[in-house]
Amino acid sequence: MIKYLLLFCLYFSLAAADTFKIAGTFLSMDYVETSRNGSFLDSEKSNYSEIPGLDISYAKTMGNGSGGANESALTFGLEFSQGATDYDGFLQSTGTPTLIPFKTTTQNMIIEPKIRWSETNKGSKYDIGVFASLGYRYWERNLGSQYGYQEQYSWFYPEVGLKMLFHESNWHIGLEFAYQYAYKPKMYAAINNGIDFDLGNTYGYYYEIPLVYDINRNYSIEVAYKADYWSIDASNVVDGYYEPSSQTNNQQISIGLIIKW
Repeated sequence: MIKYLLLFCLYFSLAAADTFKIAGTFLSMDYVETSRNGSFLDSEKSNYSEIPGLDISYAKTMGNGSGGANESALTFGLEFSQGATDYDGFLQSTGTPTLIPFKTTTQNMIIEPKIRWSETNKGSKYDIGVFASLGYRYWERNLGSQYGYQEQYSWFYPEVGLKMLFHESNWHIGLEFAYQYAYKPKMYAAINNGIDFDLGNTYGYYYEIPLVYDINRNYSIEVAYKADYWSIDASNVVDGYYEPSSQTNNQQISIGLIIKW
């Protein structure tokens, strides 16, 4: 985890950005686990105020584009969120398959660095482009109380997407969509001295709608809405335990400042 933060700092020191963005984020989590027969097992839910975070990114123009585009760019971003969710579900008794109803508060931390290459055709009325990215997702769940324990989900993922931005004077509104597929997703559970699970087929997608207002040629304000979905199939069985299938339907609102040089 620390190495990805160091990578961000290193890259930031090696190149001057053309565009830098820093935004405060507010995440509403909706995570549900289901059994092999599809019945409810547990959930993690929060409202927007309970998981604040930070989104930092910067982009460097790398060329005049290809394949019909007129700009190529490399973007590096880092999202960090931390806060509480309401857990509603069950605990599995040690050494038995018995499930006990259980509610608590979970402390969450999500770290997601990403590198993106984009090809964009920029025009006076609108911009349209495609992009490919490599990202890494780390989610730490700390279930509270004396019966709680920690889980750590992590995986690399490539993504491909499409983005559009429409211009009207100082105002801009856009739409961005991407498909993501996890590579060798893992989950560590702090039970029985620690168990590592290989998660099943894991994929996701997101769409984001940014609204931008240009204060002047160097500074802009952005407000954005993002819907983020992940589907995780059940893991392998280790020592009689397994990680169930799950679906994540997170929503996020961000408010940020864009600086252009």
